[in-house]
Amino acid sequence: MASRCLGSMVVILGALASHAWSADVFDRHTMAELRQAVDQGTPAAQITLADVAKIKPLGKNLSSPCVAVKTNNGNYAKALLGWGLRKGGEKPTPVVVLERYVTYRIDRPELTSAAGKDVMLFPGFGFNFDIGQVVPVGHGADVEFTAEGALKPVGDAVISPINGSMLPAPTETAKHDPNDHEGVLPADFAGTWLVDADGRWKGEWELKVDASGRIDGTFISDELQNRYEMLGQIGSTPQHLKLTVTLANAQMNVDAYLWTTDKSKMAGTVDLVGRKFGFVATRVAESE
Repeated sequence: MASRCLGSMVVILGALASHAWSADVFDRHTMAELRQAVDQGTPAAQITLADVAKIKPLGKNLSSPCVAVKTNNGNYAKALLGWGLRKGGEKPTPVVVLERYVTYRIDRPELTSAAGKDVMLFPGFGFNFDIGQVVPVGHGADVEFTAEGALKPVGDAVISPINGSMLPAPTETAKHDPNDHEGVLPADFAGTWLVDADGRWKGEWELKVDASGRIDGTFISDELQNRYEMLGQIGSTPQHLKLTVTLANAQMNVDAYLWTTDKSKMAGTVDLVGRKFGFVATRVAESE
């Protein structure tokens, strides 16, 4: 549906490019940052094209402005916004595009209630972030898009622009190079990994390792960007790793082996409620 709309739309700010998923600065803004943006920021009565031009993007690889939203149900959401005109009729119609959005549950901040991309709002329609659906105004909308080209909060909902990244600045630490030594060290497992388990569970592992070989980290799911705790330990051989992933209603056990050549991949099995599946994970190169 979104691809058919592109042919008849002139985008003024932002783009409807497909998102080849790998966590970026948008994904790394969790509910903690969104709550801070709403509680400590300045709520906006409305946001227009002129307003978004003044909002600093979250990072150098993102051109679209980001807003934090507190929904009428008390959950917290984030969205990248794009303004545009859709051709048709006597004159183009203004639209706003939720290029990417994620809503975090207030009762379980590591889980999300909705996530998506490329949602187009026409004048007179609203959006419910809790369920991730376009709705008529008056039917549970958290925001509405007006005929004047403004995005406005509805009811008790709050919109706060995020002016640049809210993430802490990275500390200057020596980078570990898994390929500057022979054999496998515990620290070689540390880093960010893109994982695909049987095509069912895709996303990203963020792993940290201490001196004893104990692993802790986070699994960020591709589909909904839920965040799950990971714990583990180096196994029977240096290249062997055993992990547990605490999902929403189950525990996944991971038996992984690191490639001993360039140490850029892991492979093995995941066990969920007694069923085993294969997985592969690829290391994400550190940004300069």
